Amino acid sequence: MEKNYKKYSVEDFTWDIDFINWVKRGRDKDKWENFVLENPQLSEEIDIAKKIVTSLNFKVAEIDEASISTVYRNIEQYYSLHQRSARKVRFLRVMKYAAIFVVFMCVATAIPYFYFTPNDNQFSDFKIPISNLKESILTLANGEEIALVKKHTDIQFNASGNQIRIDKDSTINCDTKTDQNAMAQIVVPSGMRSDILLSDGTKVWLNAGSRLIFPQKFSGKDRKVFLKGEAYFAVAKNKGIPFIVSADNINVTVLGTEFNMKNNDSENELEVVLVEGSVSMKENSTINFLNKEIKLVPFQKAIFNKLNQKTVVESGVDVKYYTSWKEGLLEFKQESILNVFEKLSKYYNVRFVTESSVEMNRKISGKLDLKDSLEAVMKVVSDAAPITYIIEGDKVMVKSKTEALPMR
Repeated sequence: MEKNYKKYSVEDFTWDIDFINWVKRGRDKDKWENFVLENPQLSEEIDIAKKIVTSLNFKVAEIDEASISTVYRNIEQYYSLHQRSARKVRFLRVMKYAAIFVVFMCVATAIPYFYFTPNDNQFSDFKIPISNLKESILTLANGEEIALVKKHTDIQFNASGNQIRIDKDSTINCDTKTDQNAMAQIVVPSGMRSDILLSDGTKVWLNAGSRLIFPQKFSGKDRKVFLKGEAYFAVAKNKGIPFIVSADNINVTVLGTEFNMKNNDSENELEVVLVEGSVSMKENSTINFLNKEIKLVPFQKAIFNKLNQKTVVESGVDVKYYTSWKEGLLEFKQESILNVFEKLSKYYNVRFVTESSVEMNRKISGKLDLKDSLEAVMKVVSDAAPITYIIEGDKVMVKSKTEALPMR
């Protein structure tokens, strides 16, 4: 390193392109890690700068004076709200540097305007695309990949995370001592499901078309996992170490409870349904000014809109319509044909081709056993909705009953 980083302040680090590339893209990883080890006196400054850089995205845009004033007022308001709390001195120091960085970035001539957004890079190292898979894949912390060929797989990690039992007939031993922070993942494609017992005792039911990234052995002040898709969590109680599910820009924090969470890339809404206990939802951002925390009680559903960043809470929901899938059932009440087809497409890994005459927004109710064949399930659907169908391989052609289909 040619620059004299030993004399750098937090502001200097956050402006340095090499530092940003290390934090954001992992460039020159060995050099920077050696520098951190050799300069422990800078560990706090580097840690604060990393948090700031990690929490920021950059884009070129014009910013007017009113916007600058608004940002500055937000900083001052947040700072004044917390400056009396002695226990938050360390956090305030982070905010002080963030404030300096914000104002400096805003007022500098011809400097790109930046805004706070949550970091969504937690899945960047896990490149297995769900859509390309024909079987579930379990990737251990040491990089070993295990193909799970059954449609429904049961996986159990022991308390140390170094022994994995699959479907009670296969046991795998794995050394987890090399990296306490190494993550494992399971990817479940359409047409398959998996149940996972994590090393802390938490049970996770992972729905079709989903991905879960988790520590093979939990350590540290929290138990954090990352979700894409849909899962039901029965969280093992541990008052001292909260369990956190991170899904895009939302963190759901619990101590011990049961809830369903859905976060599909194809949908603009993230959904949490609480069955028992309590959970809190909060924006997943290291630095935010007046971040709102939402707490749920049983039989409430929170819907977070990914576009406008707003959350709506509904009370008195019938949880069985959101959780029955983990028992191999699909119960729906006054749900559109479109939504039912979308769920069946994921469960059976098929594609629905519908004629324009089909009323896709028509509401139907029913209960389907997902252990039945697609033919049996479609027969039930066709009894509840005015449709006819033909199954050809992985394609289901659907017409309204007023239009004749070729004989099956």
